[in-house]
Amino acid sequence: MTGKQEAEVGDFTRQAVMLILHIMRNFRHSGQGMITDVEVSYCQILVMYALLEIGQATMSELSQWLKISRGVATRTVDRLVEKGMVERRRDGADRRVVLVSLSKEGTYFAEKMISVHLEKMDEVFESVGKEKRE
Repeated sequence: MTGKQEAEVGDFTRQAVMLILHIMRNFRHSGQGMITDVEVSYCQILVMYALLEIGQATMSELSQWLKISRGVATRTVDRLVEKGMVERRRDGADRRVVLVSLSKEGTYFAEKMISVHLEKMDEVFESVGKEKRE
């Protein structure tokens, strides 16, 4: 690879990282304007999105999927259970196993948040010229 190619790759990589950081910043704050009686933290939103994606999970599975400790996952789920967003239930095959999943309200909330994020992402990508998007 020539010096010019290396510079172009480096520039592209920097732009990609900056775009990811911009997306993450918007992701963290885009739900603030959502009209709801429930306040959820960034970590709680990530747990809800994980459960929306994987369905039900044990605390170990959830923490591994999110790359967070079981303690953080448990405290976050505890708060979401208090808010009615997540439900816990015993596994029918093994009563020692506790499974967590989104409640009906939690599913609605998570899907609504995704819609908000998609709108924000559209705004971000619309602000980027067609040549840069390609």
